[in-house]
Amino acid sequence: MKKKLVVLTLLASMSMTSYADIQAVQNALEQDDILLAQQVFNTLTTEEKNAIPGQVLKGRLLLENDETEDAFDHFEALQKQHVSNVDINYYLGVSAVIMAQKASIFSKLSYAKDFIKAMERTVELKPDHQDALNTLIGFHLNAPGIAGGDKDKALVYAKQLQSYDAELGYSQIATVYWQTEQSELADKTMSEAFDRYPQSSTLYFSRAQQNIKNEAWDKARADLTLAAKFAQDDEKKGEALYQQGKVSVESGVETELGIDALTQALPLAAKAYQPWVNYRLAQLYLQKKEQVKAYETIAQIDISENEDLEDKVKKLKKKLKKLTG
Repeated sequence: MKKKLVVLTLLASMSMTSYADIQAVQNALEQDDILLAQQVFNTLTTEEKNAIPGQVLKGRLLLENDETEDAFDHFEALQKQHVSNVDINYYLGVSAVIMAQKASIFSKLSYAKDFIKAMERTVELKPDHQDALNTLIGFHLNAPGIAGGDKDKALVYAKQLQSYDAELGYSQIATVYWQTEQSELADKTMSEAFDRYPQSSTLYFSRAQQNIKNEAWDKARADLTLAAKFAQDDEKKGEALYQQGKVSVESGVETELGIDALTQALPLAAKAYQPWVNYRLAQLYLQKKEQVKAYETIAQIDISENEDLEDKVKKLKKKLKKLTG
């Protein structure tokens, strides 16, 4: 009996250790620490790597390392073996939509179809899968009809999302109405939402995005201030503060307010977004003609992981050089 208890204890310990390692990889991915995620993944046993959670993590790491085609092939093969696995279907859809953005015109439609099929399967298996629902809403709102975009479906998924996250659902429903030029319905939706959730950071942030699109800068600032005030975590607060800084850049006024917001956002931003915060800060310092601070801030921007940001920083450096003579 004693020997049996020892064996059971060891098995439980091994199971806990395996779960802890898998969870450590997932946590690192959520924190955008890809190097740590890869290092921990490499310590998994062959058995752990070959199990479904390990295979999903392998595919996610391929995605994070921009090996999208390999990730797509990986998840496509997995999905054929595990057609009812939620995570496999979801990440197959994620890899497909990224491939659709990268592929030639001849392959885009094929990947778009793969995306729709995988994401629809995901929400069939897990109707409250918020990431899948949000991705479907975004796709149907922005993709052309020839690629499968359907604004009516976007509204259906937004209402489905509302059943599981009322605040985010209201926000997405209003977004659908705004993008389909039904402003009265959008305003009515937001009015109802604010009646129910007067301190919703999600709702203030969503309305701010529409105000930014309309270049209603003062309204956007007011909404972003409240979005930051009512944010329930540092990530959401950081996003609202970053947008506050961006509004100052694009409007060309309230520079000090923008600098203050971005300074607060910097320690809250995920590692991948910190370069963008510094980029906006540098823009505002240039607006104020504070060349030294602009130069120091530009020097802190890591452009190695983003070609788009690299191009923007080059232009900023030229502007700074011209300003300093």
